[in-house]
Amino acid sequence: MTERRLEGQVALVTGGGSGIGEAVARRLAADGAAVVVADIATESANAVARSLGDRALAVCADSGSEPDMQRAVALAVERFGALHIGVNAAGFGISAEVLDMDVERWNDVMRVTLGGVFVSCKAEARQMVRQGGGGVVINIASTNALQPAEGLSAYCTAKAGVAMFTRVAALELAQHRVRVVGVGPGLTATPATQRFLESPVASAAYLANIPAGRPAKAEEIASMVAYLASSEAGYITGDTFYVDGGLLTRNYPTLAERRPSGYEGADFLKTVEGEIPSR
Repeated sequence: MTERRLEGQVALVTGGGSGIGEAVARRLAADGAAVVVADIATESANAVARSLGDRALAVCADSGSEPDMQRAVALAVERFGALHIGVNAAGFGISAEVLDMDVERWNDVMRVTLGGVFVSCKAEARQMVRQGGGGVVINIASTNALQPAEGLSAYCTAKAGVAMFTRVAALELAQHRVRVVGVGPGLTATPATQRFLESPVASAAYLANIPAGRPAKAEEIASMVAYLASSEAGYITGDTFYVDGGLLTRNYPTLAERRPSGYEGADFLKTVEGEIPSR
């Protein structure tokens, strides 16, 4: 039985309609929190919220839109009275080498995967400061914040930015008793990564570099988030914790040399940290 260590808390999860974001929403609810499931995919957000019962609310929101995130926070407060936890899991990546990358595609990744974390954190933290009593913002980064990968320049750069933004925000918000921490997943098994994991060539090349020998379960990432959201982690701020099965102890595989015909190496990254579909 899950300990209800978040009883009485209110959480907002971006990208909460699928993947890691969904697992986080479910875990926080199991730990006793009321949960706002924010996602640009309205049907997915509604389905998750319905399954969680009366203590959950679905909100259609683009994490890169300041009006959307201000509205999501306002709805959380209107429904549940406060906001104590923000989890920013929305993000995506595209596959394109630097010489072929369109500026528009680069900017789209930055707007959501990095900019969305800033916009969401700002809206969440402002509410926490306004109501007093502190709070915690948890930003979902990636092992690619530290580990470069061919063809993923925009994604890697955005996730590195998430890790540094987390540190700066933690520094600024400490005076308000708002903690800001990061979680960096490695390859995680979600419906969105199924195609990649079912490709014998691509998955074998990647999994060979994970000492644990397997991808993470989304629930394992959610467990780290739930711990960091709790009072047990009250002295932790500014750090990003990598949940990767030991991946960062090894070199990144060169997927470009091993991918099967028709496979784009970054497809699996589009929703590893919570999906907002590429536009």
